[in-house]
Amino acid sequence: CGVEDGVRLETVLLRDKTRVAVTPPAILRCTFAEAVVSWVREDVAPALRHLGSALRSIDNYAAYDCRGRNRIVGAQLSEHGKGNAIDIRSLKMVNGAVVELTDPHVSKDFRERLRKSTCARFHTVLGPGSDGYHENHVHVDLADRRGGYRMCQWDVREPGEEVAVVPLPL
Repeated sequence: CGVEDGVRLETVLLRDKTRVAVTPPAILRCTFAEAVVSWVREDVAPALRHLGSALRSIDNYAAYDCRGRNRIVGAQLSEHGKGNAIDIRSLKMVNGAVVELTDPHVSKDFRERLRKSTCARFHTVLGPGSDGYHENHVHVDLADRRGGYRMCQWDVREPGEEVAVVPLPL
């Protein structure tokens, strides 16, 4: 494992000079960090304004981590092991509200809009409905695949829909 051209992403500076914290800071490849910053500036922050407040911080659930996919020993190296992926659980707003990306009680329009823009920007998007490992967060990466294949698996669920969460090994 190792991160080629790695950076520590602690804050995203929005166009209006507002600082959005990444908590905890994420170790990422520089090109991937640039993609995350653009996503936050151009998609996430504007979408949140429709919920009535501005973005304060992003909950970095997992970034660089030298491990196999889904934390399975012996599995193919995860994009996390290259500094080319980040998992986001929630967004904290200036008014104190916490918006979980997978919460079916959060505005469906907001989640559908964010899903669409996220899938257009990243090569891989995994969330609820992709597998039991991504039911409570959204994974994004820039994995290179033959033929430019992209994967967008994030179901925007309604309240009451059952989910199965696979516990991560310790």
